[in-house]
Amino acid sequence: MPTSFLSCAPVLSHHPDSASTPSCQASGGIPLGPWLRAWRWLAPLALLFGLGSRGLNEPDEGRYAQMALEMLQTGDWLIPHLNGFAHMQKPPMICWLNALSMMCFGANEWAVRLPTALAALGVIWMTFFSAKRILGERRAHLAAHGLLASFGLFILARLLTPDMVMTFWITSAIAAFLHGRSWWFFTCMGLGFLTKGPMALVVPMSAALGWRLAGGNPGNTPWVRGLLWTLALSLSWFAVVCLRDPVLLDYYLNDELLKRFASREHGRQKPWWFFLPILLVATLPYTLRLRAATRAAWEAWKNGPRARQGLLLGWTLPPLIVLSFSGSKLPTYALPILPGLIIALSLHGRGALATLKLARGALIFWISAVAVAAIPKINDWTGAQASVKPLCQQLKPLLVSQPGELLMIGARTHGVEFYLGRNVHVVEAEADRMLPPSPEAATRLHKNLKAFLSKLAGKRIYIITKESYFERHLKPLNWRPLGRSGSYLLVSNPQPAS
Repeated sequence: MPTSFLSCAPVLSHHPDSASTPSCQASGGIPLGPWLRAWRWLAPLALLFGLGSRGLNEPDEGRYAQMALEMLQTGDWLIPHLNGFAHMQKPPMICWLNALSMMCFGANEWAVRLPTALAALGVIWMTFFSAKRILGERRAHLAAHGLLASFGLFILARLLTPDMVMTFWITSAIAAFLHGRSWWFFTCMGLGFLTKGPMALVVPMSAALGWRLAGGNPGNTPWVRGLLWTLALSLSWFAVVCLRDPVLLDYYLNDELLKRFASREHGRQKPWWFFLPILLVATLPYTLRLRAATRAAWEAWKNGPRARQGLLLGWTLPPLIVLSFSGSKLPTYALPILPGLIIALSLHGRGALATLKLARGALIFWISAVAVAAIPKINDWTGAQASVKPLCQQLKPLLVSQPGELLMIGARTHGVEFYLGRNVHVVEAEADRMLPPSPEAATRLHKNLKAFLSKLAGKRIYIITKESYFERHLKPLNWRPLGRSGSYLLVSNPQPAS
């Protein structure tokens, strides 16, 4: 069979429950074989391009990079630390990966973003394997192209957060389920939970349930033993740290599970429809031809095998409902749904050439945007997400010529610790403190700004804060700004008495 879409011979899905579906020729009679497979070499080039070209964005990238660096410095691979304080909000999978990367490549932006970029590459491959099983190889290549060129995956592949790594475990679990690798299915769910919690169980289980309810081949999946293994793996780290410090059990059950989903206490409340526009943006450039793609996908959907429909519905709809009614919402939470949506939009081969052209144009645009984002002036336009690297570069010589104490207040910019290689003073209200601090950390913990200034009266003090906090609390005391980066200021107290 030729490798292009010139032939309309049927392409059989690799699963026995899937019906044959036609692969239609490209408009203009242009062979698409080489272009269909081009994502295999385009993906690593695109995802690794310019990975270390800009500073760490706050607050997430600075926080996760510093936690991994402290893991290397302290040698404590069980309890993550941030600014010298135990930081237990999330399992340490992302810290382990980043710490290993820095062991190999040093403490720099490229190294700490590398695990995320590699996870994104893995997501594309696992999506290809899943799509190949239910759609056939040609449309699986289209899905891989569409996912690589999608705005959501391309952007989040370049940001240091746990979401991409969790999405890799989720897509790996679904691919393993479709290919009959039962124990890898259960293992990936457990590793996903160790990365970022319950959605790593919700999405694969929902997809598998949709497949089964729609008549998919049940295979020989050991559900009881497998789920026990998943739970054991998922809860392993939590069990160890809670046995060491029982106070953490209430925190994980109430704050991180119940309150995060059922309350607005974490300050991330959004309307129920919040993820709908997020997904429209995330699926760019598919959104530009959403009407045609949706119509073609709907025709293929109606005539396609029910098991495939059940899988894709389970992959996307129940997780979206769960997220929509959660009390805590961030745009990155929708990432695990994106591969399923891209596969659904690749259900039909019609318009393959247009899809590939759109993907190619989008990739060129995203890569150009990465190059532009490396321009230092762009950093100032990013507001509260700006990198504090320029402030740290300005502060380093000052700490040598005019030594003083450094306080972080009104802003959680942990990139400061990463770039300066030192811990900083903080006030109690802003310290991530779940366990009693070490004696060293306790010396850097202060009740409030007034207590800190009183304790260090007569000394040179540098503060990194937000502009709004400076205007409200420090400008009336005649403090002066020394530098700006996005929404953040480096300020110093008036000339101290000798």
